[in-house]
Amino acid sequence: MLLSAPEKKSGFANIQKKNAISTFIIVIFFLAAASPGCLSDDAGIAGAAGEGQKNLTISGSTTIQPVSEILAAAYMKENPGVDIVVNGGGSGMGIKEAGTGLTDIGAASRDVEDSELLSYPDLEVYRIGASAIVIITSQMNGIDTITFEEASALYNGESEDISSMADIAGINSVIQRSEKSGTEETFANWLFPGKKNVDSSLEAEDYGINGKVKQLAAEGNSEVLNLVKDNPFSIGFVDFGYAESDPGVKILKIVDKGSGEAVPSDITKIREAILLELRNEEHSDGGGSFYISGLTRPLNYVTKSDASALAKDFIEFATSPSSDDYFNEVGYFSVAELNQEV
Repeated sequence: MLLSAPEKKSGFANIQKKNAISTFIIVIFFLAAASPGCLSDDAGIAGAAGEGQKNLTISGSTTIQPVSEILAAAYMKENPGVDIVVNGGGSGMGIKEAGTGLTDIGAASRDVEDSELLSYPDLEVYRIGASAIVIITSQMNGIDTITFEEASALYNGESEDISSMADIAGINSVIQRSEKSGTEETFANWLFPGKKNVDSSLEAEDYGINGKVKQLAAEGNSEVLNLVKDNPFSIGFVDFGYAESDPGVKILKIVDKGSGEAVPSDITKIREAILLELRNEEHSDGGGSFYISGLTRPLNYVTKSDASALAKDFIEFATSPSSDDYFNEVGYFSVAELNQEV
């Protein structure tokens, strides 16, 4: 804003001349004060965007979406003038849109594949945290454990009689994802190494003690969660963060392939168990895993190598120890927590 000296009502030329000189000096002063090198932190945009980009888009993983929305709100509060839009769409979409420049930051709840790096060679990957997948059922269901073999039977795509499998005999609905997702890819790879989805199970016709088992698909973690809550004898898989504090679902203990031990040993301490597994901690008594390592996965942001200063500053904000509470709010683990920086 350019300010001038107060207007004088005198008609004398020498006074007008002095006023003109004063006005010129004040204008120069304010122009200098408004130059990029003299702007205060409040006037700048996180010290990064400056006079450049003020808008940011994030798209991809529906697992990462909740924490992205919280991070975006906190960042915009600290940096008035910045506008951040967060969308879902799945990890594959996030990587593709980041690689093609359709979004500023892509979100992926899995590792970026070699084929994707070949398609988009200038991608930069930033690990912002980690999480884990859990198998859930309704709180109305009496079971509390499921084995690797039982989960495989429900999602393997083969039609079979499951009435003799104790934990799943009464299941009447099996729920999976309807779209490509990092959550399903991690889950599928745990059950069937090399597979990226469990879509074939939609064609299966399993039978339990309650008759034919329905195979259902839902979009995103939240819809899977809601379907499980609405179907008392159903099974589904979601990210831990979605299920942790929802009273309508029950997280099941899991007996992994080749193991005789259900993990976590104490379901009320599942968050601690997942964190210890993510940190590759070892049992003090020499016991086995704290959780299923095959069901843990990274939470990543991806950008093009020439990402804007605003995008880089937002990622720095997301990975700083001060953002740890935002991850905890939705049941995830920040990179700072994984590195024991908080």
